[in-house]
Amino acid sequence: MNTQFISIPFQPSLAETMTMLKIDPEMEDEFCDVYEECIAVARPKAVFCLTPVRQEQNETVIGEERFRSRIMQVNMQKVGRAFPYAVSCGRELYELAQRKDDPLERWWVDCFSQFAMREVDKEMTRVLAETYRLGHTARMNPGSLPDFPITCQRALFRLLGDGAAKIGLELTSTCLMLPYKSVSGIAYETDAVYENCMLCPRENCPTRRAPYDAAMGSATYHLSDAGSGAEETAQ
Repeated sequence: MNTQFISIPFQPSLAETMTMLKIDPEMEDEFCDVYEECIAVARPKAVFCLTPVRQEQNETVIGEERFRSRIMQVNMQKVGRAFPYAVSCGRELYELAQRKDDPLERWWVDCFSQFAMREVDKEMTRVLAETYRLGHTARMNPGSLPDFPITCQRALFRLLGDGAAKIGLELTSTCLMLPYKSVSGIAYETDAVYENCMLCPRENCPTRRAPYDAAMGSATYHLSDAGSGAEETAQ
């Protein structure tokens, strides 16, 4: 298995950070100490690997793991390779947040951690595209839709081997990731436009990347309701 790791510094300027977090200028002195702590330890990380993909009846086999997801089966019908991945703000920022007793300071660190995670995700996307000469890519993320439930995290972590542990990630008994500011999924090259959000009816979602398409679930995936009708999936 070809596992690759990415670790980058994340050191935005104080002014940039205050803008990102919408810090009131009157609170700059109070915020400055937290900012200095964050940039001193911030080291967001990512891990990904290249795995073959094949279809067997109603299952998509990625590496040695089997997934019974109608959406995945349709999306990856013509896909021969995929890239399981995990992206994290890093254990350093997570542990800094846990040490904060002040709720506001902890919220600041959590927000900074979210931005750090997004930055290393961008770097991973760039490395993937350059290394494997990828065109347009799409992603599927465990827990984003009922058809691909969060329990699929277990199979995804198995695909990464000890890669997740090496970047400080752990999976709880309920399949949540620690650090919290982390995301995992399976990326693949495709000509189709796909976002999990297209099948999710949740309103007022702050991370929505595409509008909900009410007809897409039945028209494209033959689901009784967009994002529903899930079969039992790999665990």
